[in-house]
Amino acid sequence: MTSPLTAQSSNSSLQSVYESVRRRESSMGNEFMPSEYPENFGEIVKGVYRSAFPQPWSFSALKKLGLRTIVTLVDEPYTPEHMSFLKEIGIVHIRILVEPNKDPAVKSPDYVICQVLEVLLNKANHPVLVHCNKGKHRTGCVVACFRKIQGWRIEDVLAEYQTYSFPKSRPLDQKFIMAFDASQLSSLAQVSGVQMWQSASQPKALSEENAKDQASSSGRLLPSLGKIYVT
Repeated sequence: MTSPLTAQSSNSSLQSVYESVRRRESSMGNEFMPSEYPENFGEIVKGVYRSAFPQPWSFSALKKLGLRTIVTLVDEPYTPEHMSFLKEIGIVHIRILVEPNKDPAVKSPDYVICQVLEVLLNKANHPVLVHCNKGKHRTGCVVACFRKIQGWRIEDVLAEYQTYSFPKSRPLDQKFIMAFDASQLSSLAQVSGVQMWQSASQPKALSEENAKDQASSSGRLLPSLGKIYVT
């Protein structure tokens, strides 16, 4: 599973987690440095990345990714610097608002999460970055649902979520993750071959016999439901 890039390592109990960050996965080598990329930056699979809200100081590093798409899960506006960055690189910016799992009475419906996943599952949108504010909770839930579609064991899914959200993991996030029905996107998952997409460090329990490496759809797929804002 991936581990976050973060400069926050004051808690000694986190030492083993952050040591693994410094070692990073072998396929990524030393390319992604905490001082350059947004906090909680990580590679989900090749061409699909996650992070906290990207700040202007991270733009030069993000350029190296050759991003085609950025998906923002929060309503914090992009500054003129952000907009200039998008225009310079030719990045399509999609905003799909995801509610935080803080209040049991308020949560994003599954179809909103599915909208985000539809973007991530289409290789025509890659390389793609998905982010919220801190890159922990909303992004963590989206990535966890992505992992469920890949066929990860739930214990591995939750372990990755906790790695990025620690020490502020939310029980309601974990409840949402466990309840998410990955079969909602089974057809798209089969077409995309997502179960065969390799992460830098992948659990062994993936169901490879059910995965099919088929070509993704040719056009850029944008979600069809809910409030979506494309820049």
